[in-house]
Amino acid sequence: MRLWLSTCLDDFSSEFDDIEEMFKRGLTRLILQKRVPGSAQNVAGGMVRYATEAQYERWLMALPMEFRDRIWVRGTPDMAERLEVRGCVCDAALLAQDVPERWKRVNCIAVCRDLEQLNSLPEWVAGALVGPVFQPQSIYEPVETLGIAYITDKLAAHDTAGDEYQSSAQDTTRKMPEINIPPQVIAFGGIDHENLDDIKKLPLQGISVLGGIWNYADPVNAFFKLGRACGGL
Repeated sequence: MRLWLSTCLDDFSSEFDDIEEMFKRGLTRLILQKRVPGSAQNVAGGMVRYATEAQYERWLMALPMEFRDRIWVRGTPDMAERLEVRGCVCDAALLAQDVPERWKRVNCIAVCRDLEQLNSLPEWVAGALVGPVFQPQSIYEPVETLGIAYITDKLAAHDTAGDEYQSSAQDTTRKMPEINIPPQVIAFGGIDHENLDDIKKLPLQGISVLGGIWNYADPVNAFFKLGRACGGL
């Protein structure tokens, strides 16, 4: 299970030093998400005015160029290509519609706030952020969460459908169930050291953390401990 780290929505004084140190200590997946100053902060509900390409470019200039291939920007595939980062993170609805062919060359991670959205993702999408699983630590107001049981049931149903299809592969009249789960399913929302054991029981390929690292007085140490606990950076 891989650890994905999300930046804070707002800048702070030691941010670049902390992130550069995390890169040096093994961070391979950073989600760059910044909001327009003064905009809403409900990330879990998708109610954020994210930064412009120019604002992201200024932020990226503060880090060595060599780290850009470990960064996914919260924006469109076109933005990711122009910024020369690894890929992008955007809402599932955007990727599920008809898109330009050039988008399919970009490593895109879809944000799914309901597991039903996984079924509508095209095969070229590289992964899906699913959540929030728990109440996000970066949001004070209560938000609707998916919960462990719901995710377990949905992913188990997908695995069962796939197994049933494989067991009847010789039956040429049977069609593959119309269920498409991306190769990477990444949980987000309220994940930290305290609930990691529950998360690790799920058939996931990664977790994305924000408050579970940045809320600590020493976020670099928190990152290293959580990365070691989840088994992969």
